[in-house]
Amino acid sequence: MDVDNGCAVEGFVAGTSGPLRSASVLTFGADNVLFVGDITGAVVHAFALRPADTTPQHDVELGNFHNFEGRDLVIDLDHQLAGLLGTTYEQIAVNALAVHQPSQQIFVAVERGRSTDAVPAVIKVNHGELEVFDLSGIPHTSVAIPHVPSPDAQLEFDTQRSFAITDITYYDGEIFVSGVSNQRFASTLHRIRYPFTSQLGTSTVEIWHSVHGQFETRAPIIRHLVFDVGGQPHLYGVYGCTPLVRFPLAALTDGAHVRGEVIGQLGYGANPLDMFVFHDPSDQQQYLVVTIDTRGASKLAAVDLASAPAQPTGGPIDFQPWGLGQTQTLMPVHSDHTAMINSKWAVVIQRHKKTQYRRDISSMAAPYFFERKDGMSEMNWPDGPDPFHYREHSDEIDCGSSS
Repeated sequence: MDVDNGCAVEGFVAGTSGPLRSASVLTFGADNVLFVGDITGAVVHAFALRPADTTPQHDVELGNFHNFEGRDLVIDLDHQLAGLLGTTYEQIAVNALAVHQPSQQIFVAVERGRSTDAVPAVIKVNHGELEVFDLSGIPHTSVAIPHVPSPDAQLEFDTQRSFAITDITYYDGEIFVSGVSNQRFASTLHRIRYPFTSQLGTSTVEIWHSVHGQFETRAPIIRHLVFDVGGQPHLYGVYGCTPLVRFPLAALTDGAHVRGEVIGQLGYGANPLDMFVFHDPSDQQQYLVVTIDTRGASKLAAVDLASAPAQPTGGPIDFQPWGLGQTQTLMPVHSDHTAMINSKWAVVIQRHKKTQYRRDISSMAAPYFFERKDGMSEMNWPDGPDPFHYREHSDEIDCGSSS
């Protein structure tokens, strides 16, 4: 049973949420600024973190990088959150994951409760322990997101308001906020300078979606990032049903209606969970990774993003992969949330392989993003073959200081 919002429960006080009315998206910008997407309040908050607000985690044991052996950083996350927030685990929603790169500290956006009066919280992981991050005294500014749908506006399976803020990307002194509005062309990208001013640029966006055989102006970009290839920054977004779309930043001006170029159809019947770029030391190349809810992740060469041809518009419904979707590498990442800790290690929130009601926060080695202990192979026998020299490196341990 939920407790009263004003009560203290095992260290949690609702007032620690500060100005938040919900917490659906987390991302870090420059100068230790934490951006939080607040769908209920129709606001993006910016918290200017001070040195004392984070705890360095560089001494945390992440695992054996050579042998693809990560570590469980937090076991049974939902039950631990329930105890911390004074409720039961089925009342916990884990909405977002972000890593503060200078300290390598993990932050999680959660909500206690499943209704419109759910209590938001931002949680820090400190050497394996969960801590409620008290936002009430942190220097704070915010910007209102205009024209959000009414809380009563419905979709077939959800409310329109639940998609008012789908993602936030920070790039070069700006944040890019995707979501839906109450306007005719509902799919929206807001471009907002930080520190916040009264100026806010809003573009509406559309795509040709071959799997649906139609132009789409209401379905929002679900996940996105900005990446510069050859001096030309573009916003790359993935929609539901996983088309990968390219938008030049120069086109995203206030009042513009922009048709994005689909450069890859990655699949169908799925939704993107996270997007990030990482550097692969094995070939010295950068790759875009898109984690997906119904299957493993897609890895695409970043060098191909700017030059990939755009999919022609028109034509019948086509469920086949297209463009970069035909050359993607599939990786066995099955996680609810993923982020990079440093160049060698990712952090994932994933379900335990044998206990599906349990979720853990774990480290996972890049660039292959899999946990060796989860697989059965000939190499698991003590006297089996060892082509990757696992035994030779069995005593190696990496901590968060790995670069």
